Amino acid sequence: MEPKVRVEQDAVQRGATLDRWQVRWCIENLGQQPLKILAARAPHGKFRCEEKEFTPAVDLGPNQRGWIELEARCSEPPGTVVENAFLIMRVLWAGSLWLILVRFRVSVNGEGAPTTMTELITTQPVGFSWQQADS
Repeated sequence: MEPKVRVEQDAVQRGATLDRWQVRWCIENLGQQPLKILAARAPHGKFRCEEKEFTPAVDLGPNQRGWIELEARCSEPPGTVVENAFLIMRVLWAGSLWLILVRFRVSVNGEGAPTTMTELITTQPVGFSWQQADS
C-alpha cells in the first residue's frame, strides 16, 4: 500500500516581487490512513520553490482535504507552457516517510500568473534506492 492523494491548484497571487507567486494547492487524502504533509518543494528551473517545512505539519485524516502554499519563482512570458514541473511533498503515512511526486504542466496566463494542471501523481518510500541496493 502507498499514500493516495488528489492535488489541484486552488489559488495564485502575486508574491513579494514580480517573478514570485503565492501558489496554493488543495490536497485530498484519498486513502484510509492519516497523512501528514511535512514539507514541499518545486524543483523545476522555470517554476521553482525551495523546500518549505510545515510547522505544524498539515494533518489530513482519511478522505480529508487540506491546503499548502508555496512562493514559487516563475518569470516566464504570458502564453508559455512549462512541461514536467513537479511538486514534491515529503509526508508521513502509515508510520513511514514517503515522497509524493506530483508532475504537472504550468501555463502562464496574460498577467504572467502560473496555473498548474496535475498530470501524474506517483509515490515512493523515502530511502527506497538504498533499500534496493542493500537487497
